[in-house]
Amino acid sequence: MKTITYPLNRFALRLMLFSLCFGILQVIIYAIHPNETSLFIGFFHLYPTVAIHTIVLLLVLVNAIKNYKDIQEHFLVIITMLANIPIAYGCFYLVMAIDGF
Repeated sequence: MKTITYPLNRFALRLMLFSLCFGILQVIIYAIHPNETSLFIGFFHLYPTVAIHTIVLLLVLVNAIKNYKDIQEHFLVIITMLANIPIAYGCFYLVMAIDGF
């Protein structure tokens, strides 16, 4: 298996993995012990995450155009980062279902 060669792509994957784990952990914490603090932390985690992920995604796109010979690696990273969007919506839906909305 080919390793990820570009440091930006490695950073993007680590960022995505951190956000995924943190978001799912927040949902689990809220499911076990629903309170305002965990809800506040979970929702306000989304604001900087969306901004940072958008910037990193744009940087990966620019890097993909600049280094088009490794387009498969960039495409994999882009698809993986974009897969976080429906997962985030799913976590939001779970929290709303737990909350009774």
